[in-house]
Amino acid sequence: MRALQISNWDTVGSRFNNLDLAPELRAEGVESRMLAWRTRAQRPDVRRLLPAIPFRAFNRLAVRLDRLRSAQARLGLHTHLLAADRWFREAEVVHYHILHDEWFSLDALPRLTRLRPSVWTWHDPWPMTGHCIYPAPGCERWREGCGACPDLALPLPMRSDRTAAQHAWKHALLPRIDADIVVASRVMEEMARASPIARGARLHRIPFGVDLTHFAPGGRAAARRRLGIEPGRFVIAYRHTPSNPYKGTGLCVAALRELPRRARRNLTILTTQDAGAAHALGPEFDVREMGWIKEAEAMLDSYRATDLFLMPSSAEAFGMMALEAMACGIPAIVADGTSLPELVDAPRCGLSVPQGDAAAIAAHIFHLMRHPAELAARGRAARALAEARHDSRRFAADLAALYREAAARRARG
Repeated sequence: MRALQISNWDTVGSRFNNLDLAPELRAEGVESRMLAWRTRAQRPDVRRLLPAIPFRAFNRLAVRLDRLRSAQARLGLHTHLLAADRWFREAEVVHYHILHDEWFSLDALPRLTRLRPSVWTWHDPWPMTGHCIYPAPGCERWREGCGACPDLALPLPMRSDRTAAQHAWKHALLPRIDADIVVASRVMEEMARASPIARGARLHRIPFGVDLTHFAPGGRAAARRRLGIEPGRFVIAYRHTPSNPYKGTGLCVAALRELPRRARRNLTILTTQDAGAAHALGPEFDVREMGWIKEAEAMLDSYRATDLFLMPSSAEAFGMMALEAMACGIPAIVADGTSLPELVDAPRCGLSVPQGDAAAIAAHIFHLMRHPAELAARGRAARALAEARHDSRRFAADLAALYREAAARRARG
């Protein structure tokens, strides 16, 4: 079977958009290619979608006009031309991923999904909202049609409140999109069941997987040597993204600063993605900033060097970094009200705290620093959970089965 993945980026988000899953899909009898709007990979199974300069110029204009109109994913009508691409015409199933990064028009989907059996993964709640990727805490407007938005500045921001119009547009559009909808967590499934936009959708919950031969325990001493971390240090890792309102960076910083001074003496903080963690935490902390990691081995070192992973996101549709840490035998501390407590099986493997409770995170950190046997037991349980639920081979098998189901349904008419 030939499958085509459609995504904004190829390598950014490759753990979600099935680029990394190509070998496992091939083992299931599925040859997977990717068309991406932005490409970095030099691979024969990846191509840039509509690379010609006029299409790029038209997209920039469409983005500006959409922003001026407080609209999203509307005017990128060049994406209708996807149907003429040779890889699209050769595909037996087309799998769509994140479509809201100002490059795709959802109005193209009814026609595209009529032409080929289709799957669409909802990587976040944006398809069910009037503008935001994740609703503001406590906001239930997405259940009722949006309008009177409490926070137009949330990604993706709007100049004026046209959230009711955007919600109504999606509500009218979805019944015309002939696609199987995939979500990765129970939280996303429950939200879709409650959404008026998703009512009647063919919904499938298929949790993401990881390569358990790559993300695996071991090699801690070598990883720490490569990162310049002294033996015997207690290492806490988190993703430092202060510009992202959902990832809990401020909460991580607040929790670490609440630790007793005696706990900081033997502590190293390891951060990924954005710079500035050392400044945010202050000179009393030993901080190693790895920045944006491109190499797979460096990412693996960031987990293997770690004792405890922090991911207290305020909104999360899955939580891939927490899963990768678990696969490496590292327990995680997360926050309630997201997909993460389910993912880490709190409180058996990981631990979950109330939203915004830095003191609770600090208390859990301090407790686990003083109880290494419990920390190790939680790490073993985390690895066992990853093996039981999140093997990438199982994920590929589930997707391949869905692809064949979608193709067979279309063949039956």
